[in-house]
Amino acid sequence: MIKEHVERYATEGGRAINEGDWEAYGDFFSEDLVMRTPAIPGISRGREARVSLVQGMMAAVPDGHVEMVRSIVQGDRACLEWHWTGTNVDVPYCMVVRFEDGRIAEINEYYDQLGM
Repeated sequence: MIKEHVERYATEGGRAINEGDWEAYGDFFSEDLVMRTPAIPGISRGREARVSLVQGMMAAVPDGHVEMVRSIVQGDRACLEWHWTGTNVDVPYCMVVRFEDGRIAEINEYYDQLGM
């Protein structure tokens, strides 16, 4: 079942990011999402924190485009390798996510900040 959620996130979530459909993007996350990312020190909580973060990153690179490269699924977790490109941006990044009730409940995100 998690594999289907990952495939849906890769296609529909990637489309939502690329098209700036922030409501559709937010639907992939639980309201009480727990997020760890290099962009924000410590732990961030809530669906809106994730949407705001990605919305801001895409606003900084208006021609930005994300695409999932591959995924590995085990139990309720998945490792998702993505690639973000745009003017002056070519950043591979990885998300380790945990699903709960069909939505992403936890994100641990990794990327090279200096590469950005």
